[in-house]
Amino acid sequence: MNVGIDARELQGRPTGTGRYLRNLLRAWAGTRSDRLLAYFNGPAPADGVLDHPAIVKRPLARTGLGLWWQEARLPPAAMADGVDLFFSPAYVCPLSLPLPRVTAVHDLSFYALPRDFTVRDGLRRRALVAASVRASRAVLACSEFTRREIASRFPEAAERTVHVPLGADDDLPAPPPRPAARESLGVTGPLLLAVGAIFNRRCLPDLLRAVARLARRHPGIVLEVVGEDRTHPPLDLVGLVEGLGLEAHVRMSGFVGEAGLAARYAAADVAVLLSEYEGFGLPALEAMSRGVPVVTSTEPALGEIFGEAAILVDPHDPADVAAAVDRILTDPGLRAALVERGHALASRYSWAETARQTAEVLVAAAGP
Repeated sequence: MNVGIDARELQGRPTGTGRYLRNLLRAWAGTRSDRLLAYFNGPAPADGVLDHPAIVKRPLARTGLGLWWQEARLPPAAMADGVDLFFSPAYVCPLSLPLPRVTAVHDLSFYALPRDFTVRDGLRRRALVAASVRASRAVLACSEFTRREIASRFPEAAERTVHVPLGADDDLPAPPPRPAARESLGVTGPLLLAVGAIFNRRCLPDLLRAVARLARRHPGIVLEVVGEDRTHPPLDLVGLVEGLGLEAHVRMSGFVGEAGLAARYAAADVAVLLSEYEGFGLPALEAMSRGVPVVTSTEPALGEIFGEAAILVDPHDPADVAAAVDRILTDPGLRAALVERGHALASRYSWAETARQTAEVLVAAAGP
C-alpha cells in the first residue's frame, strides 16, 4: 500500500506530535512492506529515520500559508504519486484530497479552553478540525478521554473514532549517569522538571508559587521549565519569577533537543505536569519510564491515565503542589514506591504497539 503522510511536524523543532509521527515512521519502516511517502512544506529535515528505503521524502515547494500548501500543493502531488491512503498526524487532513484519510486528533483544547487561543486561531482550528473529522474514514484519539471528547462533540464520528495510546520514551537517547547529568546542568540541590510547551492551561504561575513555598525549606531547589512560551494572552513569566524572588530557583530553558531532554530526566528529582486539560500527557509517561516521580493534575486525561502511579494535585493550588513535591523530596519510601509504580505503568506503553494499532486502523480505512 502507498501511504501518504503529512510530515510537516518533523520540520523545525519537533515537539510531542513530531515525536509521535517520528516513532510511527520508525516502527513502520522496520516492520511493514508499505511504501511511506512523507510530504514536507519545503526541504525535508535531516533525520536518520527518514533515510530508510521504505520512506520516500517528498519535499514540495514551500509556502508560508500552511492551508494553501495542504489544499493546493499536497493533493495533486499525492494523486500523482499513486497514494492509496493518506495519514494526517496533527489534527487536520487535506480536505480536497479525494482519497481515504485517517486523522489523529490529540485533544480538543480549542473547544474546551478557547481562551488559550486568539479568536482567529481558535476559529480556524475548530473549523478545520470539524471538517477533517467529517472527511476522515477514521479518527485516532490518544486517550479514552479524548475519544469521549470527540464522540461527544462529533456524534456522527463516534464509531469511526479509535483510541490508540501513545508510547513511552524508547526513542530518546540512553540517559547519562545521574551524577554526570547533574554536573552538566550545574545542579546541586533538588531539581524539579516541567516539560512541554507553555500554555495558560498548564498553570505555570501556580507552579512558580509552589516553588516559592518549597524554596523556604529547600534553599537549593531549582525548577527547570523545558518548552516554548505559547501563552495567550502572553504571560509575563520573567516578571512573575522576579516578583516571587525566584531568580536563583527557576530556569526557563525553552526548546531542548532529545539528548538535552534525556539529560534532564536523568538529573531530575521530581517531574511536575500541571494542567487544566490534556489529551494525554506524554511528559508524565516519559518521566515515569525514566524513573522520575511524577506530580500531576487531577484533571483529565492526566488523572485518568497516571493516577495510579503519581501524586495528583489541584493544579491551581500552590500549597497542594508544594506539599506533594515536599513529600517526595523528604520521604525515600514514597519516592521508591512512585518510581516502582511509574515503571510498571510505563511498561504497558510502547511506540511499537502504538504503531501496530495505528497500522491496523490505516489498513481498515483503506478498504472499500
